[in-house]
Amino acid sequence: MQRQSVMRVLKQQVKRVLRRYGYEVRVTRTGRARRAPADGFSPAFRPYTVKVPPARAGAPRVLHVIGNFYTGGSPRLVVDLIERLGDRYAQTVLTRDAPSSPAYVGAEIEVLPWLTSRDEALAAVGRTNPDLVHVHYLGPAFSGIDVGDWQWFTNLIHALERLGRPVVENVNIPIAPYVSDAVSCYVFVSDYVRERYGYPSSRSLTIYPGSDVETFSRDPNEDLPDDCVGMVYRLQEDKLRPQAIEPFVEILRLRPGTRALIVGGGPLLRTYKETVAAAGLEDRFTFTGYVAYDDLPAYFRRMGVFLAPIHAESFGHVVPLAMSMAMPVAAYDVGALPEILGNPAVLTPRGDAVALAEVVCGLLDDRRRMLALGATNRDRALALFAVETMAERYSALYDELLGAS
Repeated sequence: MQRQSVMRVLKQQVKRVLRRYGYEVRVTRTGRARRAPADGFSPAFRPYTVKVPPARAGAPRVLHVIGNFYTGGSPRLVVDLIERLGDRYAQTVLTRDAPSSPAYVGAEIEVLPWLTSRDEALAAVGRTNPDLVHVHYLGPAFSGIDVGDWQWFTNLIHALERLGRPVVENVNIPIAPYVSDAVSCYVFVSDYVRERYGYPSSRSLTIYPGSDVETFSRDPNEDLPDDCVGMVYRLQEDKLRPQAIEPFVEILRLRPGTRALIVGGGPLLRTYKETVAAAGLEDRFTFTGYVAYDDLPAYFRRMGVFLAPIHAESFGHVVPLAMSMAMPVAAYDVGALPEILGNPAVLTPRGDAVALAEVVCGLLDDRRRMLALGATNRDRALALFAVETMAERYSALYDELLGAS
């Protein structure tokens, strides 16, 4: 009886993990469980191919440690560093969890679901013999099986304390860092996170995640639509709430000729579709599910205003992408969004769907203001959030720590 109870709990935990990343567990007639998409992917979905440049002879080895390698800001940061700095540093990835249908291919990634002791973790790290370890910290419960995640991560940190190599710890979500003597420098993705959660007596700095502002750009002669609003997110409750669809519904009620484009998949997709159906607006909403990263610029070009109706934000990679596409962004006043946007006029109180809708409609009704704000956003993205700037800052940090080791 006790064994059955334990198995039932484990099955429930596994199901929660899969649902968090958009999967349901279904039992086939043979009795075997299989993973099936709960939210659907775009038919054109395909993994992103990481462009890994050849490392120069004798290049220092950098090991990225990250809880999961699904789509999202933290894995994208790793991919950008591999692509932009791969000639200077030979980079590999160690993760606990990666999807069976990968979000990224081409990089050297080792998936180790379980590290049950410090010695086991030390052996895993030792296989790459890194000169520097870059830890991307996602908190004590970064995939849903809290005990297993925390054990995996803490065993790795304890291994790094014995390894004696420089360690960079990125804090990519609104959470306090994991403090350890192994860490040489804590890097926060925004001043908001650093000032709110930073550890006062340790070395820390802010490095904004980079955006490919050249790929995500709009031709100056290209028209900015005034009849489509949208967002691009994983539709999960780490950032979004079921009510996040309400500003879109309100905008379409206020402007009968306007459409909404929701790009992304996740457990909330079904809820959003149900809300839209209840409002009788299905014919004016487009839900894409997950799409390929390479296809994102085309989806951004269909939007005239980007919405960020989120309840928590440490940085928000998609917001600078929208800014680089020379479009206005309107958002709830949460987390790092005021820091990223630098414009209080486009911010409204968290959860006030009517206020956010009114801001967006005001922009759509004033084309001159739309174009001016879009141009300002593009300039701000170029100045602060370019991926080249991010890569150079990390390269300088790596070189400093490697020189001191």
